[in-house]
Amino acid sequence: MNKTEHIVKQLIHKYGSADPFLICEKMGIIIVDRDLPEHINGFTVTMEEIPFIVLNTSLNYYNRRITAAHELGHIILHGTTNTIQLSLDTSFCVNRYEREADCFAAHLLLAFEGDLTVGMDSITAEDISKLTHIPKTMIEDAFFG
Repeated sequence: MNKTEHIVKQLIHKYGSADPFLICEKMGIIIVDRDLPEHINGFTVTMEEIPFIVLNTSLNYYNRRITAAHELGHIILHGTTNTIQLSLDTSFCVNRYEREADCFAAHLLLAFEGDLTVGMDSITAEDISKLTHIPKTMIEDAFFG
């Protein structure tokens, strides 16, 4: 079990759910919907020490859940680190943070859907993606990478 998977399991145990929206609610993370540019699914921001997840109103159910889980991953794994500011002001590579948040989201959402890999030796990332609507690349990075 890798570090991210361990963190997700602890979080699920603590809050009794793998639902990213319920976990956010229990953690005091406020989720707001806003009209955002089409290429932005969501982002996190902290105001007066209160974390917010802002989601694009145009997202469908699955993309809303994926984005919420991804942004929750940023909050859990990276605290108040602002990856947008990092990419603008420094030469720091934010791709690692994005991959970590994707991995967190994939583990959380797969737990939310139920472990589809139990007893299935030949299940592929594509199979899991089709069943859960979690992007194949997120599944590959989290479980097959």
